[in-house]
Amino acid sequence: MFAKRAVVLCLLVVGTVTSITCAPHGEPQRPPTSPGDDIAVTPTAAAVPAAFKDRIDAALAHVSQRPLFTTHSFWTVFHGILGMGLEQTKLVDPETQKHFNAIDYVCKGQPIRGMVFMPMGSAGVDVQTQPGTGVGQGHQDQFVAEMAQWGMPLDRKFLIGGKEYTFADFVRYSKARTSVTANQELSWAILIISQYYGTDATWTNEAGEKVTFEDVVRYELNQPIEDAACGGTHRLFGLTWAYHLHLQKGGKKVGVWQDVADKIDLYKKQARKFQNPDRSFSTGYVSQPGNDQDKQVRIATTGHVLEWLALALTKEELSESWVQEAANALVMMILESRSDPIDGGALYHAVHGLHIYRARVFSTPTPGLLMP
Repeated sequence: MFAKRAVVLCLLVVGTVTSITCAPHGEPQRPPTSPGDDIAVTPTAAAVPAAFKDRIDAALAHVSQRPLFTTHSFWTVFHGILGMGLEQTKLVDPETQKHFNAIDYVCKGQPIRGMVFMPMGSAGVDVQTQPGTGVGQGHQDQFVAEMAQWGMPLDRKFLIGGKEYTFADFVRYSKARTSVTANQELSWAILIISQYYGTDATWTNEAGEKVTFEDVVRYELNQPIEDAACGGTHRLFGLTWAYHLHLQKGGKKVGVWQDVADKIDLYKKQARKFQNPDRSFSTGYVSQPGNDQDKQVRIATTGHVLEWLALALTKEELSESWVQEAANALVMMILESRSDPIDGGALYHAVHGLHIYRARVFSTPTPGLLMP
């Protein structure tokens, strides 16, 4: 029962409002009737390559061919960028068939449903959060964190209300707002702050509270996994990102960082323990068994779990058969669905995970992809 409920929370019908959804869902069995539908689809199908790496490449190439339209929502557009990268993601105007680089289109302030950037004075720029709508950002700092994962430069310019701002303004506001006393969802802020300010950062937030980055890590560490967005995979991803950066900069595995390492290790083991017979990951994510047969659900859950594991596991662990079989199961589900609509959140988180997996296992990173 939990497994099905957890996935429904991650694949909600557009318009339903919840505080923890990460992938609102728009009738995946139905082919889009117009370019405004927030499901990527393509009618083409090709033979499945025999070699594993070639199958991964075929899945990535297939997803890159699914059209993203200027009439898609902001939520779908920035998830597309997460899946394919800053330079690689294109938008198509369905009327003129003109193509645009997606992040350029966003930065120039072109109209996109659900995209609302809000200057916050000297504190920076916020992105309006619209939980559960499937139109705007669904979580605090989600857009900024997803762009950070592709190395968005701080000096990248954004046109907002006729005035120029930079990505640094978004990053600065993420840090300024962050509080460990205000019941915030910090799974995305932890990634942003560690990436752009470091894991030893200290600051006074906009509420006048003194904050250390370790305070933020401890706060996130104490939050539940099983009830968090997408089975807690985003929370684990943020903690893992910060942990890797901490170690890279000479940090030791002591105190809160030992506790982070222990939590990562626990959920690695559970992901493997609950793996399904077809080698997909549990539709209960990393907290309990689940074997729902809905392919949309399976792509969402296996994709999110692999995305986290591709970052969390060592290169040696990623080469173990249980992980390779899970990656292959995900690739096959994507290829088998190549003539069907697939929910954007499920698809693009899965593809982001495959990019990380491919880069680490085969030493072939996609340009711009960051992996701390």
